Amino acid sequence: PAARTCLGTMLPAVMPAHVIYPKVDRHPAGFSRRWVTDILRGRLNYDGVVFSDDLTMEGASVAGDILARAEAALGAGCDMVLVCNRPDLADELLGRLQFELPAESVARIRRLMPAFAAPDWDSLQADARYQHARRLQSEILSG
Repeated sequence: PAARTCLGTMLPAVMPAHVIYPKVDRHPAGFSRRWVTDILRGRLNYDGVVFSDDLTMEGASVAGDILARAEAALGAGCDMVLVCNRPDLADELLGRLQFELPAESVARIRRLMPAFAAPDWDSLQADARYQHARRLQSEILSG
């Protein structure tokens, strides 16, 4: 039970791959209601955002055209769909998709928004955490 409640807080967002696990479902994980809704959200109690994998990838083509791919991902329980490498298909999808995002998805997406404004350049440079991260980066790159 403790692990069940930690998953959503430790991982604010996840992305299932276009991988098929035939013993669980014949659909790729990101298009599978069994994986996204039943297992991830139901059994694992995950309440973070679920992004689709890039719908322009070859592995997504099993679902059909860009509209069918988006509908499959959203129907499986994804909160957001990604169209990364084909801006023309993003435009096509935006022109054709008829989908109302459930209130639960909207709430999850809103939780990803920053709780405070980004620091200006000078404040960032003076921040001890930023300085520490830069030192670690230098050590990794030099060593």
